Amino acid sequence: MKIPYLITSFFFFLFAHSEVRAELIYGFPYSQCFEQAATKYGLDATFIAAVASVESGLDPMAVSSADALGLMQIKWPLTAKELNIYKREDLFDPCVNIDAGARYLAQLNQRFASSLLALAAYHVGPTRVDDTKLVPARALNYIEKILKEERLIKATEQLSEQVTYRCDPLNLKRLGLTTHDPRKRKFDALEWLNEHQSVCSISQLIFIKNRVQVWFGTSDSDGAISDKVVAAISRRNSRP
Repeated sequence: MKIPYLITSFFFFLFAHSEVRAELIYGFPYSQCFEQAATKYGLDATFIAAVASVESGLDPMAVSSADALGLMQIKWPLTAKELNIYKREDLFDPCVNIDAGARYLAQLNQRFASSLLALAAYHVGPTRVDDTKLVPARALNYIEKILKEERLIKATEQLSEQVTYRCDPLNLKRLGLTTHDPRKRKFDALEWLNEHQSVCSISQLIFIKNRVQVWFGTSDSDGAISDKVVAAISRRNSRP
């Protein structure tokens, strides 16, 4: 674990959350749900989105081995019921799940009076944080991932204002509907990725990766489109 990076990220985290909250870039998955939850619970939309990205890869149907569900990976049934969600299937609704996760984060932040401890509690459970009032070692890597992802989302927002083309995953999806020729669809998808991947956040790239097979089917039979998206994610993850 790179402690200096975590310390630097922590100060970034403090200052970023003390500033005016920024809206998510146009085309960000479930942006309206994130914005609504941020306003409702006094959080930053990019922060909530970063948690969702790390927790589920922005897959609203994600289910973990511990039966944590949806975008924000809400534990069923205990945590869900504490958040007044009594139907398991409701957690697969993106806005319901994001609202629940944001509410839980806000409760933890109030409980521990520390955003860092709140993230640790979100990951390992509040009881483990209650015992020591310290960040458990196993939560450090998780917190670093959240902070790094939030920084990338914010950086992408700033970059997007300086470029002609923004990263809108739905535009890529539409390319898959313009022709039935698998080779043409593949060519168009690769061209779009060449042009836009530099202004896509890691969250958007993960969102695209999770949907390549649905959007392009046999056009990605050799994995060329998927491999390109994965390579772009890897490059983002390797950035300091």
